Amino acid sequence: MIPNRDFYTGMVATAFFALVLFVLIPVYVRVPSFIPGFAPPPDMWPRVIGWVGFVMGGLALVLAMPKMRRRSSDQITSIGAYLCANRVFIYRFIWMIAGFTAFVYLMPKIGFLTATMVLLAFLFVMTGDFSKKAWMIGLTIVFPIFLYVIFTEITHTPFPHGKWFSLARLLHLI
Repeated sequence: MIPNRDFYTGMVATAFFALVLFVLIPVYVRVPSFIPGFAPPPDMWPRVIGWVGFVMGGLALVLAMPKMRRRSSDQITSIGAYLCANRVFIYRFIWMIAGFTAFVYLMPKIGFLTATMVLLAFLFVMTGDFSKKAWMIGLTIVFPIFLYVIFTEITHTPFPHGKWFSLARLLHLI
């Protein structure tokens, strides 16, 4: 059988969320020995998201299996020809890695809200489809604010405010 794009996508998603679940969360999320009241532990939401992503990646793998076909008449192409034919996708992939690296680097400096808005705008530009600009702009602004309000007001999850745009820094400048 020849693996297709859906199979590789499921494999990458499953591997990524397995890494998050079984390596990153246990190492980097500290869980105190006592949590008062009915407060959820700090690793609850990362684990929920990790398990959902892991299951979705596995589901993508299972659903890709029927699409894989045995083809003996296909010619084998060299890696250079494959890379040349898909260079637009490779450039987008490199830009995506750079964008997510910039997001991780800038979040403590400019805060969650601003960094997420910049990241969403960047992701919409990377899709290359500008037919629904109003939706793109609206989601870039409304979705991070919605997430910020939900998590800070309902679950009381602290988010980075940023060093560059903090209120104390603005008051110091005035």
